[in-house]
Amino acid sequence: MDLAGRRRAFVDGVVFRFVACLFGEFVALATALPSSLPLREFGPAMLIAALEAVINCGYWLAGRARGFPPRDFYIHWLGDLVMISLFIYALGGLDVPYGPFLYSMIVITSAMFMSRSGSYLVAAGAAVCMIALAIAAESKLLPQPLGVWSHHYSSAGAVTVVIGAIIFFYMNAYLAGTLSDQLKAAKGEIEDHNRLLEQRVKERTHELEERTEELQEMVHIVTHDLQNVAVASAETARMLAERDGPSLSERGQRHAGRLVRDCRLMATMLRDLLEVVNKTEVAEQREPIDVASVVREAVARAQNAVESKGIEVVIGDLPRVLADQQKIHHVFENLLSNACKYVGDKPRPRIEVGGTVENGSVQYFVRDNGIGIEATQTDRIFQLYHRSPEQTVAGVVQDGHGIGLAVVKRIVQRYGGRIWVESVPGEGSCFRLSFPNEERAET
Repeated sequence: MDLAGRRRAFVDGVVFRFVACLFGEFVALATALPSSLPLREFGPAMLIAALEAVINCGYWLAGRARGFPPRDFYIHWLGDLVMISLFIYALGGLDVPYGPFLYSMIVITSAMFMSRSGSYLVAAGAAVCMIALAIAAESKLLPQPLGVWSHHYSSAGAVTVVIGAIIFFYMNAYLAGTLSDQLKAAKGEIEDHNRLLEQRVKERTHELEERTEELQEMVHIVTHDLQNVAVASAETARMLAERDGPSLSERGQRHAGRLVRDCRLMATMLRDLLEVVNKTEVAEQREPIDVASVVREAVARAQNAVESKGIEVVIGDLPRVLADQQKIHHVFENLLSNACKYVGDKPRPRIEVGGTVENGSVQYFVRDNGIGIEATQTDRIFQLYHRSPEQTVAGVVQDGHGIGLAVVKRIVQRYGGRIWVESVPGEGSCFRLSFPNEERAET
């Protein structure tokens, strides 16, 4: 049993004894009220229960100083048996109804905290205490206990009570000990199964990581090779259109031009696909990122669009986040670029960036007053290669291949966060990001 387990067992034992002492006080008071004897006659019994509660403080202080050793339980139980015997004697000795049940509680708890052999030892101690009570009462070694009970056992009756109590103690020790041993064995089997399961999960995770690395390497190789082929095909098609274009028919020229566009588009899509693989690999080392600085740099890169469209950019509070500098920069640069692209032709275009820390997460937003997004498209815009049907802003068709937001979403998700958009067509859009507040968790 580790230190935490021993400490928990000590706490459970102390709480159990305090409750038992309160119950003892209640029993003594309940015995005194209907009795014709004065209340002071029951003072010794109540004092013993209170003294047992005080002794618990000593148990706790000694246990904490010694590291809560399990063998100290036997000392505690020995003290409990003595105090229970004195309590029973103070209330009338063997005449106290159900007196042996007070001992049986200690026998059962010893089986729970230790083992069946330990409960047998405590049962033997309880038997010795019962025999000592009987001998003391029969031989008049101790003063006559209180005569508050209407029944009084004869010598033969007292022997019967003691023998029955001893049998009862050992039956409790056997049953509680057997159940305790079975529960401990079951707990051990469960822990073994958990360790085996954890080992298998680690092995499967390692295998999955290896397969993922192999797959990523294959994607890199295949995409790179196909991109070279696509670029070469686009260049061949361009040369064909330039050199032999005049000799082709009008229909052939259209086909040649379409072939050039398709080859270039294929090369671009392959390059973007390779970017998706590269951008979504989260770095193992994370550092606190000054997001405000990242956003200011992203705004500076979009300065041409900001100045040409007269966009007002407002940067609010931006808390730090644990991440990779390059990937967070990619996220905000893409969101700001989209906001500049779709801000529309309003007289006072505006983009606002801000963030907060709340509910254990770091949250950011990028809000614009542009053309907005239809409700049917708010989920689909994060899909790879998907573009909203409305791509015309101020009469100009916007360039793009539906890669940027898909990359942003995957980066955010790899950091355990999420991204979503709130939008009203014609009024603007607000992209929101939420990351776990790992920086606060580490401090």
